[in-house]
Amino acid sequence: MTLLITGARGGIGAGLLRRLHESGHRVRAASRAPEKLDLPAGVSAVPLDLADPTTFAPALAGVTDVFLYAEPAGIEALLTAAIPAGVRRVVLLSSDSAALPGAEHNALARHHLRVERALRATPLTATVLRPGGFATMARHWAESVRAGRPVEQAYPDARLDVIHPDDIVDVAELALTGGRLDGETIGLGGPEVLSFRDQVRMLGQMLNRPLELREPTRERVAVHLGAHVPAPLAESVLDYWAALPTGHREAARSTQRLTGRPGRPFRRWAADNLDLFR
Repeated sequence: MTLLITGARGGIGAGLLRRLHESGHRVRAASRAPEKLDLPAGVSAVPLDLADPTTFAPALAGVTDVFLYAEPAGIEALLTAAIPAGVRRVVLLSSDSAALPGAEHNALARHHLRVERALRATPLTATVLRPGGFATMARHWAESVRAGRPVEQAYPDARLDVIHPDDIVDVAELALTGGRLDGETIGLGGPEVLSFRDQVRMLGQMLNRPLELREPTRERVAVHLGAHVPAPLAESVLDYWAALPTGHREAARSTQRLTGRPGRPFRRWAADNLDLFR
């Protein structure tokens, strides 16, 4: 039994691969640039490029289960190739934006929905994970914090059940190595509901200095995000933040209900990564 981890350079993919390898599972890492992967000893790497179908068969040979990042380009061809290769289960890392009202009109949600629907249209056993706001989003503030500049954040009072990446890894591991979550579409969140303002305040407390937070114009943020992602995706991220509640909301999506272990709070992620902000 071989488990294929796509997107093995990403934070969730890399963490899941290490976890599975340490647990004794046979894992294979897939990436468009496998030569750039930093892998544990004994883990093989293969090229997998959704724009190049010739990479599919070698990557899928002998694979029974796949952890898949949501990339719509070429997804139908990859899934079609997975069936005769003997793949039986796919665990998809999607996004809770796919559950938004009017998701069809949001570029971020459509991106994930297309992959979800392509997967559901196959005979493969599928588990879809829909996490919300990652704790790692705070990395975007690090440069400003180090330089002593105000943190800029759109919709600073929007509240989200911030999830630690290791909590996502916990659930992905559970889905890949057992049948309890087969066929499920699962919203994932952390153990507490925090606004962006709350997170900045916590970071300041841990750094022993107050951090100033400023709310930039939507246009300014769109330009900044547009330097990293296509403009429609930048606008959809802003729409997602705008749709988040500003009042109290229970952390009903905590991974504890699935794993039996308390979810990791934002403070834990911040403590483990505090050097980024110093």
